[in-house]
Amino acid sequence: MSEELTFEELSGGGNVDVIRVHGRLDTRMSPLLMERCIPARDGGRNLILNLRAVSFLSSSGIGSLLVLTEEFRERGITLSLAETSPTVQEAIELMNLQTFLVLYGTEDEAVREQAA
Repeated sequence: MSEELTFEELSGGGNVDVIRVHGRLDTRMSPLLMERCIPARDGGRNLILNLRAVSFLSSSGIGSLLVLTEEFRERGITLSLAETSPTVQEAIELMNLQTFLVLYGTEDEAVREQAA
């Protein structure tokens, strides 16, 4: 089954952008996510990825989230994950990535924290 990855881009206000990610984050789609995050990273803006509608997460998808997190940190800004789907949350917990990734239960909470 092929489910395309789609994005809904929003402004969180202040120095924060929000991207709501929908679909499968796999080997084929991970480069698209990386590409979508470049403007926020290069613009020095914090970015929140709402992963509520991610239905599948491959090892490549996890890798792209880790690379993006590190790239943002290197620039003194933050990449946060909000409202992770059960699929995403299970992968994060299985790989014990909670200490490396910035996670929020809700998008609103992430926006409040990152805009401060």
